[in-house]
Amino acid sequence: MTLEERVAYLEGRGEEHAAAIAEVRLDVRELRTDVRDLRSEMNRRFDQMDAKFDGRLDQVDDRFERMEAKFVARFQQMDAKFDRMDTKFAWLIGFQFAGFLGIIAALLRR
Repeated sequence: MTLEERVAYLEGRGEEHAAAIAEVRLDVRELRTDVRDLRSEMNRRFDQMDAKFDGRLDQVDDRFERMEAKFVARFQQMDAKFDRMDTKFAWLIGFQFAGFLGIIAALLRR
């Protein structure tokens, strides 16, 4: 093989490598574009999911607030009943004490 043939062969190989490198660069550009598009799509979807979760959390918070209000109202009713029972119990103790005093007084008169 002569020097000219060798140079021509190497130039051909160089052109093949240059074409391959250009193709790889194009593929890398496409890959970068695809990654950017994927990132944008993922961010959009995450924003949608955040909005859904925020809405659901608001609903759950509202339900808990309503339940808390019901519990507070019910406990207030129970406190009022206990207060009435305390008053009745005080009267009952007073009547029993007066009755015992009456029995003791009757026993002492004998």
